[in-house]
Amino acid sequence: GRELLFLHTYGERFANGQSWPKPMVKCHTPVPGPGLPEKFSYHEDRQVINIGGGEFGPVSPSVWKFEVSGLKIVQSWLGYRMLKRKGKSSSPLDDIRPAEWSSEFTTELLKLLNLLTRTLENYPSQAELLDEILAGELLTADALGDVPEQYRKAPKQKAGQARLAF
Repeated sequence: GRELLFLHTYGERFANGQSWPKPMVKCHTPVPGPGLPEKFSYHEDRQVINIGGGEFGPVSPSVWKFEVSGLKIVQSWLGYRMLKRKGKSSSPLDDIRPAEWSSEFTTELLKLLNLLTRTLENYPSQAELLDEILAGELLTADALGDVPEQYRKAPKQKAGQARLAF
């Protein structure tokens, strides 16, 4: 559970002794500029995502198809960063966005793909842990006690401290 929380908060929670996993997915060919890409595609046979001529891999089919409540995570993330943006537009603020693909987009995409890869690798052990929890003794909220103060506050970032990078 702690590793999953560590991953899904991009290392800002439960970092005690954990380090970000070694990247499995890499950028083979950078997304060419100028401007934003017009389209993206997934090639299951080669396990790569092509984004306007840029290429990222290996991306397993399970990562590409990963969804939460029907939302395909990778396709949604990419759709918001295409020339013709996908998704709902609720205000004029939605039109304020970068004019071109940046190295920051590449870094964020790699973090997301690696996070999902590691999450799916952990599914078997997560299933075992859930089975243990469900077979265990039930506790009331009172038995758990108060939440430690360290978990109530946002993590503090030291001046000059870099965020996780690949």
